[in-house]
Amino acid sequence: MHSCLHLKYIVERQRKAWTVCMQGGTCAGFFPSRRDALRAALGDAERVCDLGHEVEVYARRMDGSLRRVAARPADQP
Repeated sequence: MHSCLHLKYIVERQRKAWTVCMQGGTCAGFFPSRRDALRAALGDAERVCDLGHEVEVYARRMDGSLRRVAARPADQP
C-alpha cells in the first residue's frame, strides 16, 4: 500500500537569510538569496514528487501573504 503525502514548502525571509519552511514550521537550511531558496525548494519538490508525493511551493510576500510558485501532483506509477 502506498501513502501519498501532500506537502507545502514556503520560501520566506528569516532575519538576514532566506529559508524553506515545511508545513508545520520546520526550516530546511538558510540561503543567501530568495532565488537560491526558491531553487532549493523547487529542486526538492521535484525529487519528492518523483517519490510519489504532492508538493506545493509558495513564496511569502512582504505583506505576509503567500504566492504559489509551483504545484505538482505526484507521479503516477
